Amino acid sequence: MGGNTPRLRAEITPEDIRQLQTRFQQAEESEERLRARIQKLEATVAELRSQIGDVRSVAASAGKEAVTQEQLRKVLDQLKELDRRRQEDNEKVVQQIKRLADLPAPPPPVFDDPKPRGRKPVTDPGAGTSGSASSQGSQAGKPEPRTDPKTEPKAEAAKPLLPPDYEFYDHLVRDGQSLGQIINEYNKGYGLKVRLKHVLEANPKLRPERLVPGQKVRIPVVK
Repeated sequence: MGGNTPRLRAEITPEDIRQLQTRFQQAEESEERLRARIQKLEATVAELRSQIGDVRSVAASAGKEAVTQEQLRKVLDQLKELDRRRQEDNEKVVQQIKRLADLPAPPPPVFDDPKPRGRKPVTDPGAGTSGSASSQGSQAGKPEPRTDPKTEPKAEAAKPLLPPDYEFYDHLVRDGQSLGQIINEYNKGYGLKVRLKHVLEANPKLRPERLVPGQKVRIPVVK
């Protein structure tokens, strides 16, 4: 089984991931500033266009000498300059978005080959002392207490879901991971059918709500 299991390795370190996250955050902040600047420029353009309309209305009502052509030319030059800046900002936003798209994706989880290990058989703690207790009771001449098998309650032990020699992965919990996310990663990565009850049986002392980074969790191989 170990020969057919795919090996996934990643050369990207946690420091690389943190740097990528920092670059993403900086790029998003830069994009937000550019968008705010574009909105401000568009508002200024709209205001200047309104002023031109007012100027033309005054010129039409007061005569040609109320507003000179030089004044109109200056206003038009301002509009052109604002429009040029708006286009430059739009190009910067597009380049920033393309740069974000070219950033590498976060590395996949690092899996190790499954290691077959068997669980030790559970022994009855009272099996070794029953004989001595019986002999002591017979030597003392006292009858041993007995219970009616019809009235004695029977406690049925839960049937284990995993075989004694099951194989498993040792997974190191990463920051922010939940147990459900870990199970989904291994199910998708290896085509397994692991469920929460399998992981809890393989890790009797595990508390899913209190996972910490670096904690080792045993993921059984269930197909």
